[in-house]
Parts: sequence; structure tokens; C-alpha cells
Amino acid sequence: MRQKEYAKLFRELILEDLQIEEEIELDDDAKMSIQQLDEYFDHEYFFQNRKKNPRKLFAWISIAAAASIICAISVLWYGNGRDLSDHTTRADARSTLITSNGKEIKLDGTSNVELLRQNGAVILQDSLGDIHVKVLDSLSSLKPPIIYQTIRTAKGKQSRIYLTDGSAVVLNSDSQLKFPLFYEESHREVELQGEGFFEVETNKNKPFIVKTHDQRIKVYGTKFNVNNYENEQTTKTTLFHGQVSVQNLIGSSPQKEYVLKPGEQIVLDKKSKTLKQDKTKNEEQVLGWKNGVFVYENATLKEIMKDFARWYNIEVDIESLPVLTFSGTIPRNYELDRALSVISRTANIKINRTGTMLKFEK
Repeated sequence: MRQKEYAKLFRELILEDLQIEEEIELDDDAKMSIQQLDEYFDHEYFFQNRKKNPRKLFAWISIAAAASIICAISVLWYGNGRDLSDHTTRADARSTLITSNGKEIKLDGTSNVELLRQNGAVILQDSLGDIHVKVLDSLSSLKPPIIYQTIRTAKGKQSRIYLTDGSAVVLNSDSQLKFPLFYEESHREVELQGEGFFEVETNKNKPFIVKTHDQRIKVYGTKFNVNNYENEQTTKTTLFHGQVSVQNLIGSSPQKEYVLKPGEQIVLDKKSKTLKQDKTKNEEQVLGWKNGVFVYENATLKEIMKDFARWYNIEVDIESLPVLTFSGTIPRNYELDRALSVISRTANIKINRTGTMLKFEK
């Protein structure tokens, strides 16, 4: 468990065991042991910074994934097959495909189904909920018009989209990707709102371009993450493999292009309209959302509640938030009340929940 490289194998073995068992029955002692184990990890991996040295957490970050897996297993046992992404009651928590003519198609995330067939291309959803955009072989030689479709994720949901060139995009909660069924001859362009992780197929003659409302990111083949939520003060582009260039599109005139190397990050301050290039401080924190955990290092309670609002589909009384900072990890498969309990017990504060509205008391 302490070896990061074995975390994936550990998870696969556990899930394989769970799938083999038709029914898992636990006696009271087993349930109590699991509860104590969960509480132990809550205590050790999430804490208020004034009480503990935050450096301690990231010396242990290699076992955080394994810890969250154990917590997830207990939730699977208690949940008995419930949809863990349905954290709060809401009318419709499904992601959506928005076609070029404005039609909205709700995605159930569990069915093999053809969602759209248009101009010699097809959009499919597989049984895992992944979206596949494919060009039909019989019409691949034609040059149809460039028509864009949009995938929009609901709060508390994520989507994985495979584009026609083989590139893959994982969309975070409350995000959307606008993409064409066919690319331009000179480049491959998509538009992002929110947060997405990109694995781009290499094509030196046809760069891949990600446009946000304030940046233009040019890619030739790489893995990178873009965080571009409208209610955040910054846009962050983090490179993990390959090479990208980032250009600021806001301000009186276009800014110069910044070239990122693996392990570097560009941060755009939307207020000052300036870009800052630096080393990535914590890759686990950047990709925590993709790996199923909230990861924080010296994060304010306000920053944490913004994440919770997007994931759990809640509202937060900002005026009632105490000024506190935290470091640690919380699995995203926690129900809302349990995630809030981790925070309230850590900082000894009271959180009042009325429907989807949260208010804090120190």
C-alpha cells in the first residue's frame, strides 16, 4: 500500500474480488472495524493547517490513493450497489450532448447507444458511459462542413470523450467541451469551459488547439490539464508530457506565446490579465479530481467549498465561511454529509445544512 506503483494493482485486485462475490455479509465487528478504519484515514489525511505540519501529508501522498480505495470499498459494502455519484437530491443529474441544432440529449452513462448520426459521422456511448466520436469509413473521403457538438457534464458527474483522431478528453464536473465531427485541414480545434484533462494524439502537421474564453493552447501530442472555471480568478494549464504553447487572449492585444515543458504550469490571473510560468508544485493536487479525490495543500475553506458546490450541487453562504486553511485528501465518493463531517470535526466548526444550502458557525 505504501508503494505508489502498486496502487493500481491493489485497486484492480480488490474490485475483482468484489465482482466475484454475489453477496457480502458483514457482522457487527467487521462493520465497526471498517468504520474505525475510515475515521483513521479521515483524521490522518485531512487536517487544519494550524494543528499539524502540512508537509507531513505530502510525505505520505504515495499511500493516499490506497487509503481512498479502502474508504471506497467500505462505501461499496454499505451502499449495496447505489450510484455513488448521486450525492444530493436533484431533479436531473445527467450529463448532456447538445447537438449543433440545439437539441439536448441526456446521457444515462450506462447504455450502449447511438446518440447522433450526422454528415458521415456518429457519436456513440458505451456501457461505461464513455463517448466515442467516429467517422464512418464509407464517407471518410468526403469533406463535410465543420459542425460542432457539445458535451456538458452535470454537477457530480465526469465524462470521457474519444475524438475522431483518437485523442481523449476527461471532463470534470460542471464542464463542457465543444468539438467538431470533422476537423479543419490545417488544425484540430476544440473549446473548453470548466476543467479537462487531455491526451492528444501526435500529429506534427496538424496541431491540436484548445480554446478557452481567455487562452489559446497549441498542442502537437501530449498530456495536460486545463482548469478554466468562470467563477475562479485564475486559469491554470499544467503539462505532464510533451510540449504545448499558451497564449493569452484577453487584454488590449494578444500576448506572446509561452512554451511549457513537462512539470510546468501557466497561471493566468484574469483580473490583472497576466500570465505566470512556473514549476508545478503538486501534480497529485492538479489531477486529484481525475483520480477520484479532492487534494488540498494550504487551501482556504472558500476554495474547498467552491469544489464542493460543483461536485455535490450545493450552495454555500460565503459570508458565513470562517477564515481557515486545510491540507489533505477526501475521496470524491463520500456522501456530502460525510465529507462535511470531515471538515467540521477537523476544525471544530458547525455546518448547518438546509436542503442544498450550507451555513457555517465557528
